[in-house]
Amino acid sequence: MTRAVLLVAVLLLCSWAFAEEEESGVTDDTPMSPAESGNPLPAHEDQWRFTIAFPMIWAPDIDGKIRGDQNVDFSITFDDILDKLSFGIMFELYANRGPFGLALRSNFMRAEDERSRSGLLDTRVQTNLDMGVNDLLASFRVHDKVRLVTGVRHVLAKVELDLYSTLGDTEVFDETIVITDENQFDYLIGINFNHWINDKWGLMLNSDLGVAGDNDRDFSTEFRALYRFSDLNNLWFGYRYLQIGNDVSEDGAEFKVDMIQHGPTLGWAFTF
Repeated sequence: MTRAVLLVAVLLLCSWAFAEEEESGVTDDTPMSPAESGNPLPAHEDQWRFTIAFPMIWAPDIDGKIRGDQNVDFSITFDDILDKLSFGIMFELYANRGPFGLALRSNFMRAEDERSRSGLLDTRVQTNLDMGVNDLLASFRVHDKVRLVTGVRHVLAKVELDLYSTLGDTEVFDETIVITDENQFDYLIGINFNHWINDKWGLMLNSDLGVAGDNDRDFSTEFRALYRFSDLNNLWFGYRYLQIGNDVSEDGAEFKVDMIQHGPTLGWAFTF
């Protein structure tokens, strides 16, 4: 239901933009540069346009849903993530020439949590969580505001436990246990809609769906507004939703497990 509503929203937004052009009498046949290029000047088929978006931040809450014999829901707020965050990086790269486009979108974070207990044995347990989502995409323009998108999404999830115990000054136990270490890949298809309102403000709407790969469900959508300060500098801000889900069988029972990340995004983009 959510995906259907989002796709309908894309179509309505496209229809609104096309109607606006017809009413304003815009007849320039030269397509504008895509909004992610950060430059509303007319595009030239033989000219490359590049965009580097960095620094960027995505501040998601994480909602977990397990459906089976018993339903379990849990939530991790961004404040909780930020409290345990030890490292994070996010950036996006775009290259466009004529109707063709390439994009690399990457974000990675490492969160750490340490618990200790004193007694006959002094024990320390440190949990290390690595999470990342990386998209390598290619696009083709089918309208001056619409691109069809395809590519690959890489999802990283790694959890390690560092266990350390001492008896007095004597080390008793020191070991790292890997709980999970998964690299998953999904093949995507999607659509990109972009529209320049004027020479300062632009809009983007990206939506993609996993059609094959390691995950049973992979869906992402993002709305983004752009403000152009100069030929080089642009401010990007919006909201992103990402759902990764799998159907799991364990001891004869069937479960549906979904992890949903959703929250605002903010970044600075350089265009040349």
